[in-house]
Amino acid sequence: MTAVIPELPLTLVQALERRLVTATAVAASPFTGTEEVQDWGGEWWDYGIEMARTTGRDGRRLSAFLTALGGPRGRFLFRDPTIRQPGSLLAPQVAGGFQTGNQLVTAGWPAFATPLQAGDFFSLGTGAQTRLHQLTADVVTDAAGEATLAFVPRLRSSPAEGAPLEIAAPALVLRLTAPVPTRIGRAESFLFTLAAREAL
Repeated sequence: MTAVIPELPLTLVQALERRLVTATAVAASPFTGTEEVQDWGGEWWDYGIEMARTTGRDGRRLSAFLTALGGPRGRFLFRDPTIRQPGSLLAPQVAGGFQTGNQLVTAGWPAFATPLQAGDFFSLGTGAQTRLHQLTADVVTDAAGEATLAFVPRLRSSPAEGAPLEIAAPALVLRLTAPVPTRIGRAESFLFTLAAREAL
């Protein structure tokens, strides 16, 4: 039986920081200053999430959610609340199997349209395999409603043909990088700040 991954309640997110981390190393010559960049291919999302001040029962419930994760041991589903884009009526999907890299052929879009633009997001997969991607170019469709997407990070595995793309509420699976302390102030007010990275 597959364990259900809990979802962080978005109504309590006050601010966040999102960044794409790449597994690269730079070595600079002490004599000429020239640099050599080594790219190991790894890419993942890092998040800093500041939760809004909560009180009483709501604060205790959020504390229970976070402590139940057990620090880096647990995982949770996160739908980035800063991602606001159209798409609830669209049903795009992967067109063709065995695709890899930073491009993906897709279908199911309106013909001759630009349904998404550079900077927008989509996610692929379900459960623990949910992955978040950001477009690096506009999505321009052809007469058949097909389009090739360019994005980061690159695909970690080949999605199945016909796999749906989530564009209305893209998500990813995060893992805490450390246990979250519960800061309790006057009148039983709670503050939480989370540091998390994509669970790979």
